[in-house]
Amino acid sequence: MRSLQRRKQDVWTTIATRNDETIEGSTTYSKPEKHRFTVSNTTGTPHELPVGIVAEYNRYIVSFDRDFKPVEGMMLYVDVVPVLDAETKELVLDENGEPITKPDYVLNHIGDTQKGTIARYGIKKVAGDE
Repeated sequence: MRSLQRRKQDVWTTIATRNDETIEGSTTYSKPEKHRFTVSNTTGTPHELPVGIVAEYNRYIVSFDRDFKPVEGMMLYVDVVPVLDAETKELVLDENGEPITKPDYVLNHIGDTQKGTIARYGIKKVAGDE
């Protein structure tokens, strides 16, 4: 029998909210949350590629946690670990208000149903990230 825990890895999630009320504008980041997901190595699956479906994401994550409620545009730390303040557990920001460790993926496809035990979410590599 397969173990649902075997291929899971830590993934941190945060949501960036843009405030354009001032001329400069500012971005605030929600407190990062740590989750355990199965992360794919590649993009497509055997049932998508032969029929010509071109995925708009680079990889996908699979969640068995039905309490996880993602939103499109959510930022993810998949292959990197965010730098957090020791006391508040908030992201440590640089002088420009950006996180010291930038997120490497963003959630751009939610493949979930109302019933079922698992959900699949497409994640896309952040542009300019090496």
